[in-house]
Amino acid sequence: MALFILATLGLSLAYALFQRAGVTPDWNWAVSGVGGTSAVFFAQRLRRRRPGMALPHSVVALLSGLIVLAGLSITPLPSSLIAALSPARYQLLLDAQPVLGPLPGFATLSLVPLTGFQYLLTLAAIIYVFVLLRDVSLQLRATSWAWAPVWPLLILAAALAVLGLYQAYAEGGDGFATGTHANRDHFAGFLELVLPIAVFYPIAILTRERQRYESPAGPAIRASILFAIAALILTAIVHSLSRMAFLAALASLAVCAILALNLRTSHVDAPIKVTVWRRWLPIVLVAAIVVLGFIFLPTDPLIARFADLAMTEDISADTRAQIWNDSKGIVQSFPLFGVGLGGYETALYRFKTVAPMNTVDYAHNDYLQVLTEMGVLGFSLGLALLLIVLWSTLRSAVYARDTDDRLMQIACLGSLVAILLHSFVDFNMYVPANAFTVAWIAGVASIGLARVPKRSRSAS
Repeated sequence: MALFILATLGLSLAYALFQRAGVTPDWNWAVSGVGGTSAVFFAQRLRRRRPGMALPHSVVALLSGLIVLAGLSITPLPSSLIAALSPARYQLLLDAQPVLGPLPGFATLSLVPLTGFQYLLTLAAIIYVFVLLRDVSLQLRATSWAWAPVWPLLILAAALAVLGLYQAYAEGGDGFATGTHANRDHFAGFLELVLPIAVFYPIAILTRERQRYESPAGPAIRASILFAIAALILTAIVHSLSRMAFLAALASLAVCAILALNLRTSHVDAPIKVTVWRRWLPIVLVAAIVVLGFIFLPTDPLIARFADLAMTEDISADTRAQIWNDSKGIVQSFPLFGVGLGGYETALYRFKTVAPMNTVDYAHNDYLQVLTEMGVLGFSLGLALLLIVLWSTLRSAVYARDTDDRLMQIACLGSLVAILLHSFVDFNMYVPANAFTVAWIAGVASIGLARVPKRSRSAS
């Protein structure tokens, strides 16, 4: 069953990636693939319950809360209730009376309920991916297939990296890599998610216990292939000319390296007493390597883009700052429930002062856009879920059962750090294929999330 889930979800992600990363209506086929896989999974799970694999009640409540809020925003409610829950939304209904006629008896909190329904399906699919990958990772954790959950990601990232490098060097091309994404920053965003996994998977292979004085060729060959994939992915990120993706990738690798070096003497390995300078020396070396990477890895075109920080592919830095400033009006007017998923562009027209001749459909900041579309309630639920996943991943890395398990958790944590940094200046989480990948990695990372039996709690 675990391999079946990986295969079907991998095919769904592959289809989404090669359909412009899921930004077209064809994304619904990937959603259908996730839905079918989930139906088979839950049917099998009902027949055979596995103790210790259920999600904690707090996580189930947060996931359910996100779905309920997204569903509530597109559910027709009495206008009197709309007035109580969202006065600004009710005022829009009153303002529309001269054009649309008398005040309707029922309305939605969302400004764009049809678009919100599509986002609700996407949100449900992403949550299912998270749940399925966590279950698969738990099943395979203690087997020789422990890294199997990330195989589809490595294969797809390698394929997209090759395509991106072809685009960068092809005659008559734009001179940079975009892969199958509509935007090079989102292409690099997908690759930066997989890069830490591609780096630390071969390290895990090489550090597994073997007989002394023996060095089998098999692990070395597999590790070499994976290191080549990691190099390919990093090269494609550089040739995407995405500044934030490059910085996020280096930062994620630095976080992973520091954690791996500082956790290697605890819990799994025999305790080793180290002096202060020996503890800090690896961190200093990692920092130095990151700085050298920042200096020597960028190509001339990427260096030129760093030299002109005021410009991006689509908007200037000043324009982005003005968009963020205009977005504050949405937050202040629709504080609790937001304007509904997908309603950012419509809501911004009322407060927009920037780029009057251009369409602004995204806030270019995932956190701000979620706050405007789902309000303080939805943002708080998402933030709580994020913190739980990050804490669980870090805790699993500290208390890992072996080095292999620890490196998996560290790699996943690095992936999440990369996308969280990138999300401050972009909207990767609104690109379906990238959000799909984030949920995939978060699921793999969440093996530490488990419901503690009552007996165990009382015994402790």
